[in-house]
Amino acid sequence: MEQFSLADWLTSVGYTALAAVGGLLGYVMREHDKGNPLSAMRALFETMSSGFVGFLVMLLCRAMNLDPLWSGFVVGIFGWLGANVSIRLLERIVYERLGIRLRANTHQRVAASRGEETTEGEGS
Repeated sequence: MEQFSLADWLTSVGYTALAAVGGLLGYVMREHDKGNPLSAMRALFETMSSGFVGFLVMLLCRAMNLDPLWSGFVVGIFGWLGANVSIRLLERIVYERLGIRLRANTHQRVAASRGEETTEGEGS
């Protein structure tokens, strides 16, 4: 298992802070665009959750041996998107990596909800 040096941990803190700031700015901009008042508590949670997601993305970038500049860019974008959107994207990556195929029958469930019939090979 790879060991993190002090420099690695400090770099991780930097990436996490970048994502947290991105999450805060994204939240402020989204709420401003909607004309909604800002909530300090919501802003705090958006900041912390985006920082958490940023840390996870940084780990993913390290695992993929991505250049540090690209890693910073990716972490910042995931922070800006916010934790809710980012975690959904990360879930897809994890499921694919683990070979878990979720909702493989989506086309069948949609057709059934519309009262349509499908065949086994359709929509796969």
